[in-house]
Amino acid sequence: MSVSELNWNQIVQRLLRIAKFDQTVWPEIEHDERADVEAAVVVLVSSFLSALGSGIATRRGFIGPFILQFLSGILLSWLLWSFVTMFVGTRLFDAETNFREMARMLGYANAPAALGILSAIRCLGLLIGLITLALSLVIGFLATREALDLETGETLITIVIGWVIVFVVTLLFGMGGVLLG
Repeated sequence: MSVSELNWNQIVQRLLRIAKFDQTVWPEIEHDERADVEAAVVVLVSSFLSALGSGIATRRGFIGPFILQFLSGILLSWLLWSFVTMFVGTRLFDAETNFREMARMLGYANAPAALGILSAIRCLGLLIGLITLALSLVIGFLATREALDLETGETLITIVIGWVIVFVVTLLFGMGGVLLG
């Protein structure tokens, strides 16, 4: 499926349902293999907007912070988190999923990162970063619970382990500001 073939209305409707915490959206995304590209688009757009806000907020070299935030949004906040979450859930709790399915689910869960555009308003940067992080974790929890078919406690453990690993890797690569806008 190419970007031109995407059903943009479906993406928007799914995002609205996620924002309303409509639990019926997750099984739909989980089983729709065409949603792989949709999830990638959601991550690209939300990472771009977050990076744009961060780049504007720095008021110094725009390009460096923009590229760093954009790439980390894709590589760490989506792909690494998807892999680690899948790995922890399948190894620790014998859940069944695959990387594509997990990436689909957590790709949509990365949508709140789009709020990072508001970090361009300097006095709101940290607050927006914390709100974005909290929303992504809550939505990621819901997506993960569905993808791995885990109980609430098991899902919480899986999400916390995954997030801590991503956070540590982010810090190791000197991108600590990425997680907090």
